[in-house]
Amino acid sequence: MVAHGYLMMNRIFSSIRTHNNLSSSPALCKSCGQPATKDALFDVGNGIAVVERYCDPCAKTVENRGSAS
Repeated sequence: MVAHGYLMMNRIFSSIRTHNNLSSSPALCKSCGQPATKDALFDVGNGIAVVERYCDPCAKTVENRGSAS
């Protein structure tokens, strides 16, 4: 039995969009903790996409990294 297992996934940057916060709690940037304004979508295979939230400057960094690969 494994108490804490981790599955490594190959994330491929797909796209970026404006974050529309529909919940009462603010979404925070995954990188720096500031309020999130963008959703970055990553394809992880088998028709599954992962959404990570970022502020504008961090989203630009993610987008530039993704387009460079």
